[in-house]
Amino acid sequence: MKKLLLLIAVPVYLVWASCGEPANYEAVAPDYQHIGDSLIGATFDTLRSALGAAMKDRGAAGAVAFCNEKAYPITATYASQHITIRRVAEKFRNPGNALNNTDALQWNKFVSEKAGGKGIEPILIGENDLIHYYKPILLQPTCTACHGDREKDILPAVLTTIDSLYPDDLATGFSPGDLRGMWKVSFVK
Repeated sequence: MKKLLLLIAVPVYLVWASCGEPANYEAVAPDYQHIGDSLIGATFDTLRSALGAAMKDRGAAGAVAFCNEKAYPITATYASQHITIRRVAEKFRNPGNALNNTDALQWNKFVSEKAGGKGIEPILIGENDLIHYYKPILLQPTCTACHGDREKDILPAVLTTIDSLYPDDLATGFSPGDLRGMWKVSFVK
């Protein structure tokens, strides 16, 4: 059902976006979250599948090298002229994923919600001519092989690869369930 919804929602949005601003903007606004969820789901599935194949073929160290080369192009797969899809974080591996001022405000809200034991709810934020949809990324257990504790979770060969490709890496020390980052889907109004 999710894939069918994606197959319908994304083309409809792309056709709408290519025609300029709709006559009734307010009627379209509630769809941003739904479209954002569909795009994030498709992007995550594509990224996870490709990364899983890289891990199977080349091991965790090879998967780090794969991410270094392919994560950005894969993340941009479902983007368009009017939509960008990114992953951003406070503790990033790639400096291109650093938080900007708008991201930092939402990051702090997510951190506060998580610390308070609340569920972290995705949110839409308007900024100038953009609508940003933020959705939290919680660390999955398999992700500790590259993002876990440097002493106990990450193998030495993987650490060597991380350190060589990302000399200023900040993206380790996480445990399953930690807030790892945020998906950010930006729509041009």
